[in-house]
This record gives sequence, C-alpha cells and structure tokens, in this order.
Amino acid sequence: MKNPKKATIKLANKRIWEIDFLRGVLIIGMVVDHFMFFLGMFASLYAENSLPTWLVNTSDFANAYWNNEAKVAIRFVGVALFFFLTGISSKFSKSNLKRSVICTGFGILLSLVYMTYSLISHVNHYALISVITCLGLAMFLYWAGKAIYTKIKKNDANWKWWALGIGIVLTLGGFIGNLCLSNSLKFGHIFLSMMGQFNPGEFGSDEPLTFGKAILAIIGFYKWGNDWLGLLPFVGITYIGGFVGEHVYSKRISIFFRKDEQRNIEFNAKAIKNTWFINWLGAKTFIVYVVHPVVIVILMLIVFSISAGQLPTF
Repeated sequence: MKNPKKATIKLANKRIWEIDFLRGVLIIGMVVDHFMFFLGMFASLYAENSLPTWLVNTSDFANAYWNNEAKVAIRFVGVALFFFLTGISSKFSKSNLKRSVICTGFGILLSLVYMTYSLISHVNHYALISVITCLGLAMFLYWAGKAIYTKIKKNDANWKWWALGIGIVLTLGGFIGNLCLSNSLKFGHIFLSMMGQFNPGEFGSDEPLTFGKAILAIIGFYKWGNDWLGLLPFVGITYIGGFVGEHVYSKRISIFFRKDEQRNIEFNAKAIKNTWFINWLGAKTFIVYVVHPVVIVILMLIVFSISAGQLPTF
C-alpha cells in the first residue's frame, strides 16, 4: 500500500488544496456523526441490565447528541456543502457518469442491506433514497444536463450560466416547497424546514409506501426511510457548485495567489503537505464512506459484547 502522505504530496500539482481539505473535514464530521449513531443504537441490541452503567450513560449521551436540533442543522449544512463541492469537483472528473453510476449503485446496495437488517431484526430501517443515493442521482442529473446542453449547442462555452440558473431555480424550488409543507414553520425551525426536516412523513414510519409517496420522497417533499435525503434542494446546490467549478476553477488551480503562478503552485503544494491526512481523506471520500461503517460496527460489537458478556440479540 502506498504511503498516503507521499502519494498526496506527489499529486499536489494535480489536486486543489482547499477542495480536498474541505471534503476531508466534512468526511471526518460524517464519521463522528455515524460513530455517535451506532454508539446510541447498539445498547438496544443487548438485554436490559446486561451493560455496565458507564456504557449505558455513554449510549444515552450519543442518542441525545444525535437528536439535538443544533446538531441536525449542522448536519444539513455539511450535507449541502458536500453536494456543493461535488458540483465543483465535476469540473475535474474524467467521467462524471461513471462516478454517478458507482455512487447510485452503492446507494441501492445499501438500501438492500437496510432491508435485510429490517427483516432480520423486525425493526424498521428500510431506505428508499439515502444520502449516498441522492448524491449519485445529483451527479447524474448534473452530467445529463451538461451533456444535453453540449449536444444541442455543440460546445459547453456558456454552460456555466445555465448551470447557475438551473441551480438557483431548483434550490429555491426545494426551499419553498419544503417551507410550504413544513409541520413546524416557526422562526427557530426555518432553516430545518427549508431542508425538509419537518416535512410530512417519518424516517422510521411503518406506514406502507404508496407510489405517490415514493415519488414525493425521492423529490424531497416526503420523509420516508432510513438516512433519507430528497433530491430538492440538493440537486440545485450541486448545479450551483458546478457553476463555481466552471467559472472559478476554469484553470484548475487553487484560488490562492492566482496572480502569481509560481506562488500559487508553491502555496498549493505546501498546504497539501501540512494538511496531508485531511486532504488524503478528502481525495478518498468514497472509500472512507464505504469502509467506515464496517469498522465502527466491528468496534461497537467488540466493546458492547465484551462489556455485556453476550452477543447482540435481534
């Protein structure tokens, strides 16, 4: 296996520091978030009074963290920023279609895993459109929009302005639609309502999913399923990111010291060297996304099973 530090620094002239760095920070936040989710969930898999008090209290703290409204709001900020960065990154990808198919395919596979777990545990953790599925579909829709435009115009010279216009319309459409549907439209919940947090439906609802509700859930106007995230407003945010990628990063260089080419190159290389681990994570976000739940679950299984003196029960 290559040394991540050396590999990242070697690619300094091919990577843009601030994009990988922000992606790395977001992926670390996601791992922490999921660690707290599994920490809170695992206690329910063991017989009552089988776990030591300290572990029960830690699990209760994790549940309190997971359900805190401020944390939920920060999560939506992080998710929106990740979609924005994905739009920017489309400028540098060799094949956005390939990226979108892989991402969507993994999301569908994850939904099948959720389904299997739900059938085994008799606890509803079904998923229809998870964050990773939504991300894959957003990448596909951005790729399709640009491909259609290029096919019609024979070039992509002015695509960025169309991307900006489409992005604004879809983002505002998602915000307004969610606000109109919100079950808790008060000042403190405005941002969460814009993101669909207070839409009709429930994440863990046992209510049968009709075709109409499935369409609304995919669009983003009805909550249903584990790890739910609808297309609106996030496809719009991806398009806006695409505009930034086409406009701001047209030369594929860092935004720092642009008027001095040599200084720009030196800054980018030095910054990547100083934050190589975060940037390495940012460059390997999909791999981290796939691997980290398995690592966390194994860790939780070991800690909880040893502490309880038994394996989890379903």
